[in-house]
Amino acid sequence: MHLLVHQTNLPSIKESLRKAHPGTKPTHRTEAAAKGLGFFTYASFLDSLNTNGLPVSVDDALYCSSLGVPPTVNSGKHERALSRAVARAMLRNVLDEHPDLTLRGFDSIWQGNSNEVRKSTAEREALFAERRSEAYDGDWATDQFELALIFLERQGRIKSLNRQARSYGLKHRAENLSRAFSLFTHLGNYVANGMLIAAALATGFTVKRAAFDSYDAYLNISMQTVNASRGWSRNSREEDRAIVLAMYGPRVLAHAA
Repeated sequence: MHLLVHQTNLPSIKESLRKAHPGTKPTHRTEAAAKGLGFFTYASFLDSLNTNGLPVSVDDALYCSSLGVPPTVNSGKHERALSRAVARAMLRNVLDEHPDLTLRGFDSIWQGNSNEVRKSTAEREALFAERRSEAYDGDWATDQFELALIFLERQGRIKSLNRQARSYGLKHRAENLSRAFSLFTHLGNYVANGMLIAAALATGFTVKRAAFDSYDAYLNISMQTVNASRGWSRNSREEDRAIVLAMYGPRVLAHAA
């Protein structure tokens, strides 16, 4: 279960659900959310929360049916209001703790392309604030963050930083899950560097900026599992695919449903 709920996440989750279904009553939303998170009542859900957070498996279809709202969107997929609300709350926690993080990665008003660096300080500050808002409130950013969480959930950890793989390279491994399992296809097989870093921070990886002016980060991630998850090993192609399926297949396909 890659999603985690803390007591402090509840205001953000409630806000996201209110925006998703503004015509419903708050008590109906919270009770439906509890059922979507695997509990009979909201009170029993609250009783299960602790200081370390509660791992949850989200059933968006059950949330929608309990709330009495249409369970599908235009694409025919189940509406992801509840899972997105939980993921957004996790992402916001990370962004609050790391004010230099945007979709680009570790960011600042002084970074950017040649056109950006020619702008005034005030213009740069406005652009940076826009990038922060995009990560903080955007559904697109939240879904990328969740896909990165799914990738990192099965990755091994080592004691020291792995300097063979930067976050920018690792984000492509998360993107490969979308290609392999048709997961989060609306993202166009894309995960932003910053959302991979945010997911690593949210799941307790050691994260260090690659350089003072770099968007990228190093993680204490095992190269063995990174290679296995992309099918790079001395095994045959069939064996590699079996390893990837064993690492991700059943759980990923369940989330894609």
